[in-house]
Amino acid sequence: MSRARLALTAGVLLLIASCLLPCLPFLDLSGISMPYQDPTPEMLEKQATDITAAEHRLAVHAAIAGALAVIGLAAFIYAWKHRRARKADHGI
Repeated sequence: MSRARLALTAGVLLLIASCLLPCLPFLDLSGISMPYQDPTPEMLEKQATDITAAEHRLAVHAAIAGALAVIGLAAFIYAWKHRRARKADHGI
C-alpha cells in the first residue's frame, strides 16, 4: 500500500471519527436533561451537576473532534496532491 493511499484511508477515517465523536456525549446530555415530574431540591441539584459534567464532556469531545478533523483533512490533502503528482509523472 502506498503512502498516498494510506494517508487517504487514514484521512477519511479520521474525518468520519471526528463527525461521530461528539454524538456520544450529546446523546448522554439529552437523556440527563429530561425534567423530573415532581423533583426534590436534591434531585434538581444532582441533575444540574450531571448536566454541567455532560456539557463539559461534550466540549472536550468537540475539541478532540476538531483536532481529528484538521489532521484528517491534512492527510486527505497530502494524499490528493501526492496522487495527482504521481499521475502527472506517469502520464496518466
